[in-house]
Amino acid sequence: MQSPIDGPAQLSVAAGIAHQMVMAVERGSDDTATGDSAADGKLVVQVLAFARHSADIGSLDEILIETRDRLSRPGRGPGDRVQSTLDWINVLYPVLRAGHPVPPQLAALLAGLALPAEAEAVHSAALGEAAHREATAALRRGDAEQARAWQRLAHKNGHQTDAAVPASRRPMVDLSGRHRDPRIAALLNASGLAAGYLYLGRWARAAVTLAVTVVVVWFAAAHTASKSPILWVTVAALGVGAATYDAWRLARPPHAMATADPVPRRSLAAAVALLLLIVAGFVGYQAAGRSALADAHAAYAAGDCPAALDRYASVQARYELTLTSVTSTARVDRRECHDLVLAEAVLAGGSYGSAPGEFDAQVRLYPDGLLVARARTGRAEAYLQRGKQSLARAAGEKNGTEAVDLQRSAVADFTVIITDHPGTTQAAAVPTELDKAYTTALAGAAQPCTAIPVLTYLGSVSLDAAKAGAARARAALPSALYGCGLSEFDAAQYGSAIEHLAKFIADYPSDSRIAKARQKRIAAEVAEIGAGTTGDLAPLERTGNGPSGTATVQVVNDSPYALEILYSGPVADQLTIPACATCKVRSSPSLVDRYLGGPTCGGDGVPARTLRLKPGSYQVVVRTSASGGPTPYSGSWKLAGGSRYDNCYYASRGF
Repeated sequence: MQSPIDGPAQLSVAAGIAHQMVMAVERGSDDTATGDSAADGKLVVQVLAFARHSADIGSLDEILIETRDRLSRPGRGPGDRVQSTLDWINVLYPVLRAGHPVPPQLAALLAGLALPAEAEAVHSAALGEAAHREATAALRRGDAEQARAWQRLAHKNGHQTDAAVPASRRPMVDLSGRHRDPRIAALLNASGLAAGYLYLGRWARAAVTLAVTVVVVWFAAAHTASKSPILWVTVAALGVGAATYDAWRLARPPHAMATADPVPRRSLAAAVALLLLIVAGFVGYQAAGRSALADAHAAYAAGDCPAALDRYASVQARYELTLTSVTSTARVDRRECHDLVLAEAVLAGGSYGSAPGEFDAQVRLYPDGLLVARARTGRAEAYLQRGKQSLARAAGEKNGTEAVDLQRSAVADFTVIITDHPGTTQAAAVPTELDKAYTTALAGAAQPCTAIPVLTYLGSVSLDAAKAGAARARAALPSALYGCGLSEFDAAQYGSAIEHLAKFIADYPSDSRIAKARQKRIAAEVAEIGAGTTGDLAPLERTGNGPSGTATVQVVNDSPYALEILYSGPVADQLTIPACATCKVRSSPSLVDRYLGGPTCGGDGVPARTLRLKPGSYQVVVRTSASGGPTPYSGSWKLAGGSRYDNCYYASRGF
């Protein structure tokens, strides 16, 4: 719960902000005014943003227009400034009362603004009036303490809040001597200007009626009366009817004694002239509204959105009380211009990520609008700029996957242009932009591992504008796969090397580098398996002589599993020996069997293969492809030229 001093303090802050807002708007409306228009513009923007906590943008727009119109009229005076300040206090005070602090940017702007001496009286008058209203509301609630706090603030700012003593009931007035006729009084009050009360000398009643009329007119203008003309015509008819009857009643007993003479002709002529003048003025007001709407529509049709928006805003601000469709038409027509200007501002500001969405909405909402061609051009440009931005980011991206995502986004944007906007300058620019992307990607092939996903994607693009570039990307992909596999092998990244070399071998079997790729893939497999958990191969034993300069190795498979021998050294390759159909997994030999030499390995019908290799040192892996088969074995062979080696493998259960 707030203390009695919180409200006055917050109201004082609201009044200060409101008054600076009013002065900024007035300076902006006065071509002869001096001052920093940029600072005034920033202040207005900041105040509107702060006021959004208590009012929607449409209401704020209407208050701003009303303030501008009031302060741009010839003959404006302090009363107009006070009223405008009160309007903004009514918006800002609830924001502060709800606990929202003044934003730092707004506070900084206010701190740099001094209040001129001549403006102090307006500020005090507005603050005093606002405090008086709060004091009255507090008294109605029965909150005496709060009311006293508000009264102190009102007194401090020159506003007296003491309650007035109601006057005693007036006695019957003799109007016959002044030739006042009830019918003339009623006819004059039918003007809606309280002229009948003035005719009868009822000054207080006339003042109250005029005040109520002003409030009703203001409320109708502020709440889009043109949307519900029947309601407001009914309100006006009831109000004028009540005032007409009241004037007729007040000129008759028991309130007064009027003349019994025939209707005075001069008074009757004056009353009729007043009514005709009001009707003519209202008809002229409606005609002016239609003319202003036509001017705004002409600017809209010509594509001059700044002028159209200003004219439509003027129609909405000035001709709401015509109770015709001019303001509702202005509201509808201005939306296309307003939304297009916003979309173009987003594009011009370089916000390419959101600009296409703004233009998509524009084309979707106004497919038959007068500005749809301009909106479609803007849409194509927005997609082109976003695509170019994505390609530029992809060119500097080190992560191949991220680069592909950016390129895919760019191609999607270019596809929209070619599909939805053929024949435009933007569509003509797409092939050039795609060619740049392919040139950049091919230049990046010097880093083959990074280039692989990029070249893979770009080679798959099916746009007609990308055919040549896609072919270049596909042609560069084999070298990227091969180069990446070799560089990963050299960096001991054997798993990745195997993957890329295997893809190269599978996809490009006719490539001249296929033999070396196979050797490197096998070498990578041998190194990767050898780095894991394996059994140890027993060293080879020389069993005889062979051809000079060649090492001969016979490998026998005395096991029920197909064996795969992978070797890497002076040459790299692999050998598969089929399973022995008659062989079984042996039990572990006993100690006696071991001592006596154990069971024999090999024999008739046992699969065997002979390798003839260059002499040297080889890293070897022996493995099976069967699920649940023996653990791979790895080790080394040291082979001498002119030597023969025999090697037999069988499967046995562990000790």
